[in-house]
Amino acid sequence: MAANASGWRNRIAAWWQRRQALAQPWTAQRYVALDLETSGLDARHDNIIAVAWVELTPPLLDYQSVRYYTVATAQTELNQSPVVHGLVSRDLQQVTPLAEVLHELQQVLDGAVLVCHHVQLDWAFLKQAGKAHQVRFKPLLRFDTLTFEGQRLKNSQHHIQRGSLTLSACRSRYGLPQYDAHHALSDAIACGELMLAQLYKYAGAQVVRLPRS
Repeated sequence: MAANASGWRNRIAAWWQRRQALAQPWTAQRYVALDLETSGLDARHDNIIAVAWVELTPPLLDYQSVRYYTVATAQTELNQSPVVHGLVSRDLQQVTPLAEVLHELQQVLDGAVLVCHHVQLDWAFLKQAGKAHQVRFKPLLRFDTLTFEGQRLKNSQHHIQRGSLTLSACRSRYGLPQYDAHHALSDAIACGELMLAQLYKYAGAQVVRLPRS
């Protein structure tokens, strides 16, 4: 009985802390911009082959927090072309165990806002990998730079053309420089910069509720 009561108290405390955190201005949150490179697009059958992230505390992007890992081996079946994920077999010779990377990411994500460009895809792979390695991710919220930009264009009655919501295309509308695409590290940094540009332009320092993705 005492254990059950303690569990309920912990859950209530966690709920209250989350509620208080979400009541703060978006600039008061901590963010983790993440990018995954995968062997395909199906989280149930394909694998994560590279992981990268960077932490942000607006208005700053903390380059000292940058992490990049390859986690697959050269024997991993790459179901996508290297043009998509930017990796070839020689890039997969020296790898870090996926479980080790997931446990580090778990600590970084706890209480932070996860930021991705197409967060539904990355989150599906994270959940699948976490389930396999007994790792549970608990971000405060998930923010999708692609969904944000798509909704913004829709609200302004802007015609959304094919390719207009790629990371590169979204960055160009904010005057951000172009990086080499299809590399988890540069894409994670590019995503974090895009998020800052989007929110500073359209939310400023207001107390706004971050949209769920």
